Amino acid sequence: MAKPHKTEENQVLPHIEGPALDAQQWAFVQTGLEHLDDGFSIYDSDLNLVAWNSKFFELTDFPIERFGYYGAPFEDFIRYNAERGEYGQYPVNDIIADRVKEARKFIPHVFERERPNGMILEVRGNPIPGGGFVTVYKDITERKRAERALKLANEELEIRVARRTAELKKALDALKESEERIRLIADTVPALIGYVESDLTYTFANKQYKEWFRRSPDQIVGRSAKEVLGEKVYREHLPCIRAALRGERAAREFTLELPDNREVDVLVSFIPHFNEARDVLGYFVLGQDVTDVRDAEFKFRQAQKMEAIGQLTGGLSHDFNNLLTIIIGNLSVLEEEREDEPTLLEMVGPALDAARRGGELVKQLLAFARRQPLKPRLSDAGELILGMKDLLTRALGAQVDMELKINKNIWPVLIDPHQLENAVLNLVINARDAMNGVGELKIYAENVTLKNVFSDRNVDLSPGDYVVISVKDTGSGMSPEIMERMFEPFFSTKEKGPNSGLGLSMIYGFVRQSQGHIQVDSSAGNGTTFRIVLPRSTEALKQEIPAKRALQLPQGTERILLVEDDPGVRGFATNSLRRLGYEVVSACDGHEALGILEIDQAFDLLFSDIEMPGGLNGIKMAEQVRERLPELPVLFMSGYPDKVMDQTGLFQGELNLIPKPFERLELATRVRKALDRKN
Repeated sequence: MAKPHKTEENQVLPHIEGPALDAQQWAFVQTGLEHLDDGFSIYDSDLNLVAWNSKFFELTDFPIERFGYYGAPFEDFIRYNAERGEYGQYPVNDIIADRVKEARKFIPHVFERERPNGMILEVRGNPIPGGGFVTVYKDITERKRAERALKLANEELEIRVARRTAELKKALDALKESEERIRLIADTVPALIGYVESDLTYTFANKQYKEWFRRSPDQIVGRSAKEVLGEKVYREHLPCIRAALRGERAAREFTLELPDNREVDVLVSFIPHFNEARDVLGYFVLGQDVTDVRDAEFKFRQAQKMEAIGQLTGGLSHDFNNLLTIIIGNLSVLEEEREDEPTLLEMVGPALDAARRGGELVKQLLAFARRQPLKPRLSDAGELILGMKDLLTRALGAQVDMELKINKNIWPVLIDPHQLENAVLNLVINARDAMNGVGELKIYAENVTLKNVFSDRNVDLSPGDYVVISVKDTGSGMSPEIMERMFEPFFSTKEKGPNSGLGLSMIYGFVRQSQGHIQVDSSAGNGTTFRIVLPRSTEALKQEIPAKRALQLPQGTERILLVEDDPGVRGFATNSLRRLGYEVVSACDGHEALGILEIDQAFDLLFSDIEMPGGLNGIKMAEQVRERLPELPVLFMSGYPDKVMDQTGLFQGELNLIPKPFERLELATRVRKALDRKN
């Protein structure tokens, strides 16, 4: 017959007549179980509470002062939950009757329950031979924050174990339980629990050892740590073992290959066990599978890395824009003023074209870094894709055969060309991953005229003219379940590794904003075809040809305050404006510009860079200027346009901006326009 016994922490534990388990073994298990993150409870055959840990009350939010006693009826717990609305709005007595009836069946059960406070519990119950059941409660709400929770749990575990070891001798006399029940509890807990004597011999091991080390507990107890762990793992554990035997807590993480060939990341803590004289008797071994935590860390590091790459790319692009402004500006001046020297022009022309192509490359880098304000314009989608051929070939690798089939005379579409390039590149990379780097990829661009309404489960197209871009691979394909969620943000089927995440939600948003649609055909094992369907634009496509020179540049005689930290850009802009007839006073930063305005305010235009050193950028400086001179026009220049989009305040929504790099014609035109706006 069960008799209640109390520990010094007022936790009641039963004494069951039967085969006696060594008191020390029970103490080791109970000490470890009390400090795990999961809660557990044991009800006897009469559905009365006979054992528990403090985590049980914490996770279920039952008041321990009301229910934390030996023999608490299961029915009382159900009634308390029903009355506080845990099971919904149903008659309390009906709920109690149904749940008590189910509990008396004593059958194994696993389910998840979301509590009203938002916590999600995984409840796993197993019957106990002779009647009753043991239940483990696991909080699965914060899995994505498992790293922080695991660290906190280990710190708390160290404190608790240190406190409990001093009480171990007294606890040994009170903590006795049948070996079968202890084994059931220990084996139900999803963690490795062991105890090793100071002579490095195991005296306790739970069932988790069989999964991790291919040995059952009865094959471990009495054997040496070296024999149990194997030569390699033992050698790696040895520094931690020695530290534990010196009375120091230690921990290490390693990758363990399980019998089913899975690899898991394991965190093992070695906690020394002292007697009252502070002599080390041995050490506890507590192991946990932290694979999910490390996966989360990996993804976080990947996100940080991509953010860092984006910042680096944006920063370099800003600097290159300054350099290109100097190069393009001065070359364009040289081209305009030496038009009577054909030999010189033969050299200047290619150099200027190359610099302009460099400017386009910088724009692409800024688009990759998501630091370029992207605007839709009339574009030839076929030409854009053909221009990406080399980039796509490198992205696919040598073992993927790519076929480009771009029909002639593709209709113009009104889209952001950089966004379209990014979308095609993203789809191509996804296709490569789906084919594991080996296969065939076809990219088509064609004109399609729909005479009738076309509709499938994802796309409804009205009659009309469309440009269709198709990306077809021979990869693994997608199941219907995956296709249902493929456009959801953050949904991914990829394993951990580089380039994880489909990014289809961004493509979907871009296409929909462009008044287009995405159609997907796929099935498991049969590859995937993505079709970007864009409406034909009725506007005529105009080829953008950079102006080599202007017959007459807009000029003026007004006074301009020029603020630019880069001396090369400052020199080019100053000389160009003075050649156009303007009087120019230049400053190297915002502070110097404000100093000039303290003694001289007779300016007709403030022309300033946005990104400048000294803690005062162009936006903030211009705001201070406008407080003094509210009618003074402001023209900004920037090689880092996203910074403009981030600003708030006086100039939000009315920024007059000339992006770098710029030529003298554009400079003359924009300055004249800014001055004329004042008049």
